Amino acid sequence: MAKPEADRLGRKPLQFGNQLTKDVNKVQLEYLRPKMESVELRIADMDAMGVDIQALSVSPYHLFYWVGGETGLEAFRAINDDLADLVQAHPSRFVGLGAIPLQDTDAAISELKRCSSDLGFRGVEIATQIEGDEISNPRFETFWDTVEELEMVVFIHPTPFTHPERFTDHFFINMIGHPLEETLCAGRLIFDGVMERHPGLKIVFAHGGGYLPAYAGRFDHAYHARKDVSHGLPKPPSEYLSRFYFDTMVFEPDQLGFLINKYGSDHVLLGTDYPYDMGEVDPLGLINKVDGLSEDDRDLIVGGNAARLLGIEG
Repeated sequence: MAKPEADRLGRKPLQFGNQLTKDVNKVQLEYLRPKMESVELRIADMDAMGVDIQALSVSPYHLFYWVGGETGLEAFRAINDDLADLVQAHPSRFVGLGAIPLQDTDAAISELKRCSSDLGFRGVEIATQIEGDEISNPRFETFWDTVEELEMVVFIHPTPFTHPERFTDHFFINMIGHPLEETLCAGRLIFDGVMERHPGLKIVFAHGGGYLPAYAGRFDHAYHARKDVSHGLPKPPSEYLSRFYFDTMVFEPDQLGFLINKYGSDHVLLGTDYPYDMGEVDPLGLINKVDGLSEDDRDLIVGGNAARLLGIEG
């Protein structure tokens, strides 16, 4: 039986949306392809942005969670081997974030270990959900055990939103769907106990963590008001939320300033979402517009935090 369109979004991203969105995506792909394929063009764009080192992760559409068996593992191995070759060829410009076949937990753990020991990656990229499974699902518990043991950074980027019926027009699938996916994912990691059981996790959310960081008080209020919210969770949700890391992809300096003031300059990392049109073309300019930011705080955000988490030596 064919899967409904909602389940195939991660495989056919350019085929989702109204006709105008499809037309825009088609034109954008022609613009993006050279930036995705040419190292020289990427480095030139990095220089123009003032970015010395870029943490590379594949497009979330290349996280082939729907491919089963040995073929699935081979696909992720090929991605990671190519990424490692690229990093090795340009060690002063790139660090790698591996891709993990989470459709098979044992295979995921095996590839996670290989990324750490053989390929020298200090982090991996995963999606907000795996073919409909929340990443807080009990079947991933041994994966989180291994992540914590290896001290790997986990960068979480949304796949397209899983319930698209109301998101067809106006590029809502990205504008609203992506931050909503991250909000759901962060909530699950907190309330399903992953963050409580694994205090050593280093999780970085794209897009400033979605909507949750700016509206965390609603979680805490519910926690204190309702037993069905606080059940099994020994600390208020905001305490776990404060352990996440967030990138700077929020576009407005006042919103970025809120994120820094609320969660600390040591938990915010420069992001670009390169090379997509929803990326930030002047990431340093955005940071420089934040009122009252000290030089020390700025240094942490533009590179110090990433260097610490990913083991980048100055």
